[in-house]
Amino acid sequence: MIEFKNAIRLIQKNDILPVYYLKGEDQFLQTFFIEKLCNVIFSGNDIDKSLLIPNEMSGKEILERILSSDLFSAKKLFILRDPQQLKGKAVKDLLDYCSKPVPEHFLVLINDHYMDNSSFSKAIVKNTDPINVTTPFARDLNKWAKFFFQENSKTAEPLIIEEIIEHYGDSIYNIKNEIDKLCLMNNESRIEYDDMNSPSSWMRSRKRWELMSAIGKHDLERSIILAKEIIGDSDTMISLIYPLTAFFQEMLYAKMNNGTFVNPKSYIPLSNSIKNNISTFASGYKKEKIEKSIRELTKIETRQKTSNSNDESDLIHFIYNAIG
Repeated sequence: MIEFKNAIRLIQKNDILPVYYLKGEDQFLQTFFIEKLCNVIFSGNDIDKSLLIPNEMSGKEILERILSSDLFSAKKLFILRDPQQLKGKAVKDLLDYCSKPVPEHFLVLINDHYMDNSSFSKAIVKNTDPINVTTPFARDLNKWAKFFFQENSKTAEPLIIEEIIEHYGDSIYNIKNEIDKLCLMNNESRIEYDDMNSPSSWMRSRKRWELMSAIGKHDLERSIILAKEIIGDSDTMISLIYPLTAFFQEMLYAKMNNGTFVNPKSYIPLSNSIKNNISTFASGYKKEKIEKSIRELTKIETRQKTSNSNDESDLIHFIYNAIG
């Protein structure tokens, strides 16, 4: 099994293989790998990339596509999802191709099931080392954060990495996205913690999570201070409606389920540090108070859209009502 970051480094050194076998369910890592591969294979030229799915094509059609060539595009990239679903002769033909691939044709096989032990998986690994694209464990996120800083040709103070993981460690995508934004805002090769304290979208997000944490802890004084800072940094009440509503809705959900917070399948605009403490926050609120706060946010949204309402006044008034 090849470690993902090592596979990426080889690609960036232009050490390209004709066949890759990705095993694991993380959609972001799968996409990230393919993007890096495309960047090197096509080097700024038109990308000739095809997605092949056994449920939508016969095995014969898939092999014909992989073997086909034309006069207009020498290099081709084929992405075959769920190759383990192929049956009969198609399996043998694909394995034969993998041992003798067409020059200038590149094939990425993607199997979402890391533990798959099908006859295809057993056969393909004899000649093609699989690459692990499972979702990283929490204990490995620090290494991933450092890797994404390196991708931006930067290093960061350990405290920055800790904070990014605390707030955005619910997915590897969120970690990379926040690191990319932070690197874009800093020209230095090393980012220090003090660099994060200048007004920025990253800093605004961070203060939002601090505000929600203060509200969740019934810390009125801290909540008011943060509210004034947030509005002073050019954030708006209307932009806070959605995350604040999500925050109180998740507390209500936890309250209705006896304090058990279950991660939602849909996107929720809350940081990992907030999600992990939802049940604790909810325990300090009565159900009726949470419901009243959600209704109040709806009223504020209507007022913000239909009148010249003051952002700071609306936010502070809401906090007093929510905590008081």
